Amino acid sequence: MSENNSKGMTVFTVVTTVVGLFIGVAEVTGVGFISGFFEPNTRFSCTLQPDTKTGKEIWTVMYSKGNKQIPWLRMVNSFGDDWNTRRRCNKIADRLDRFLKDGLTDFGYRTDPNTPNQSVICAYTKIAPNNCNLLVTLKPGADGYESLSKMLEALKTGTTVNKSSGDNVNVSPNSTKVNIENLLAPEDRKINK
Repeated sequence: MSENNSKGMTVFTVVTTVVGLFIGVAEVTGVGFISGFFEPNTRFSCTLQPDTKTGKEIWTVMYSKGNKQIPWLRMVNSFGDDWNTRRRCNKIADRLDRFLKDGLTDFGYRTDPNTPNQSVICAYTKIAPNNCNLLVTLKPGADGYESLSKMLEALKTGTTVNKSSGDNVNVSPNSTKVNIENLLAPEDRKINK
């Protein structure tokens, strides 16, 4: 083997190893490698965050705003299917990135005619303001309002749910919608098709 061929193989081996390690770390930590690496406009990702109520960590959808990572949605134990929590979190983050491009405005909950015993958490957009797009299906019998309230715990400031000033969110049993548009970066408040 020539000296140039040997150097080429060494470089190839090093690059392959580094890329493999990067993918492995992304998989272990729950970072959406494919969507985060290849799509520069990805705003949502998942990470483990401390839960002050239980003292444990909980998978949380994070939103990138400027140079900050802001906790948005906590993964509570009221999801359907047999997906693990990290996988579910990553799927929700991917869906939120798609809804963001359509002008994400609100989160909500509704029943699902395809699964009569199950409510869903959903997202409203500027492109289809009357359509509550599926974000996640809840376990049978789970209350939509209660589940949405628990998921939005990461966005709430103070100790109560029903604050509605500044960057706080207002979750009310009188409405199936929670406006979150004011929490988005200005560039994320427009439709990006």
